[in-house]
Amino acid sequence: MSGRTNNQRYLLWLALGTAAMALAMASLLVFELAQRRALEQSDSIRSDSLTALAFQFEREFLRVRQTVGEALANKDAIDQDALSLRYDIFLSRLGLLKDSPSVSLLTAREEYRRVMPRLEALVVQMDKTLGSPPIKRDALIPVQEELNGLGADVQAMTLAANSEVARLLERQSDTMQKQNNLIVWLTVAQLALLIVASGALFVRQKRVEAERLALEQLTDELREARFRAEAANRGKSQFLANMSHELRTPFNGLMGMLGLLQSTPVTPQQADYIGTAQASAGHLLSLLNDVLDVSALETGKLTLKPAPVSLNRLLGNVQALMQPLAREKGLDFELELPPERLPAVLADETRLKQILFNLLNNAIKFTEKGQVLLHVAVLTPKEPLVALVFTIQDTGIGMDAKAMERLFQRFYQVDDSATRKFGGTGLGLEISQSLARMMQGDITVTSAPGAGSTFTVTLNLPACEEPVAVQTTAPAVEVAPTEVAMPASTVESFASGVPAMRVLVVEDHPINQKLVGLLLTRMGCESTFCENGQLAVDLVQQESFDMVLMDVNMPVMDGLTATRLIRGMSGALSRLPIVVLTADVMNEARDQAMAAGADDFLSKPVNVAQLRSIVSRYSNGKVSD
Repeated sequence: MSGRTNNQRYLLWLALGTAAMALAMASLLVFELAQRRALEQSDSIRSDSLTALAFQFEREFLRVRQTVGEALANKDAIDQDALSLRYDIFLSRLGLLKDSPSVSLLTAREEYRRVMPRLEALVVQMDKTLGSPPIKRDALIPVQEELNGLGADVQAMTLAANSEVARLLERQSDTMQKQNNLIVWLTVAQLALLIVASGALFVRQKRVEAERLALEQLTDELREARFRAEAANRGKSQFLANMSHELRTPFNGLMGMLGLLQSTPVTPQQADYIGTAQASAGHLLSLLNDVLDVSALETGKLTLKPAPVSLNRLLGNVQALMQPLAREKGLDFELELPPERLPAVLADETRLKQILFNLLNNAIKFTEKGQVLLHVAVLTPKEPLVALVFTIQDTGIGMDAKAMERLFQRFYQVDDSATRKFGGTGLGLEISQSLARMMQGDITVTSAPGAGSTFTVTLNLPACEEPVAVQTTAPAVEVAPTEVAMPASTVESFASGVPAMRVLVVEDHPINQKLVGLLLTRMGCESTFCENGQLAVDLVQQESFDMVLMDVNMPVMDGLTATRLIRGMSGALSRLPIVVLTADVMNEARDQAMAAGADDFLSKPVNVAQLRSIVSRYSNGKVSD
């Protein structure tokens, strides 16, 4: 009886123990299912990704702000590609922050609702600024200010994301702690989770460090590449300066001697040969000038030298030079001016002529029959700016829309085939447009195949008083920057009415000595020659001269050093007129000559009209003690 009772008691305890174990196991199963549901819920909303999204967005925000700051701090050209790339990455992170399901935890927070409208407004502002290259430096300033103003709100949103994730994890942890307070393996699982999390953080830290090192290496490489590019650019500028001098020196002798040869008795056939050679030399000089202008534009060394300009006189000179060229092709050339006299403006007369000559030469070149029209209009004739519109219209071959899109690109030719009919380098229009924009204007074009072309030049130039006309014996019509030496018949007329002068010619090239000597002799001057600046300094102290023509690049002593030494002498020698005559038109040669103390500046090839004007100017101002 007692055994049966004990057995029954054992079975009862066993049943109770089994029931307890079953109940415990059922409880464990319920807790496990609850935990699994919690984990599934956490996975469904990917709450663990919210912190990463917010952190990555803040990181890209800071990088965009840093890139914009570096672009503004850098005085060189803005790296548009780097700025656009960094902005695109920023946009992608912003899209993830807006569209990810896990962001639902954050949308109710005030920090999120406050910062998102400002971020969307920033995107609109940056799209407008970066979407129209080239990027203007002034347009980046308000972008930087907005980025700086958003920094605190972006950081607050990141902290809010961390807070929401922390709160969610805390609720889940509390639930699991209540359900599994007696379950030892939960502690083990939590420990394992911590270990895994620590490992993930370690791996992430290593990855971030690797990215930082890669970024530093890339920065060093970019810096080195920039240094190499700057060195190459300096080398190119120096090469162009040297080549300019070396090419212009023989050009001076070639074109000058052709002009003198034309003044000798020649047969009609020989005159034709000489004229062809002069035209070819002039074309080569024009190409050289275009290449030098493009280089100056690239380096920012091409500057305008505004002075009072009479537009009526300037346009008269343009008409006098262009009308014969049109007549040679059987074309009519018309200049249409407003009924009232054009106002005087402050402008670089040489560069303004260069724009008109380039466009008119193109119009004549691409027109086989009909006419070329230059129409001038004044939109705002009052101060402070005069709005001028020059319209060049021709009846030439015209061009299609595709050609017009690329017309102002460097080296572009409307007909670039090997059998093209019209020559040229494709530089003139790009130079002209750049010059027009430097004058606060632009050049536009309308055209159609077979219907001719119309180029419109708009300029905004400061108004000024009409310049006083200077009476000289030089010809009334001024020459273009690329014009060849004047015809010999004009040279022959220079000798009349000019008082004899003693001129010291400081020139190391024998052909240039011969040419300048012949020109000065025809102008009634007596010439003395020396080969370097040191000899010039000695001669002016030993003999009396009325003017010095000073070359720059010479052996022993250069011309600028000699000019400074002469200016440092006592008495009348310090006032001796010195005219720099050089083939160097790069590196601010004129400014350097004037800074050294020169009175005037002439570039090679020698422009006879300009030389004649300078001789006349100083013929009555002979130096005396």
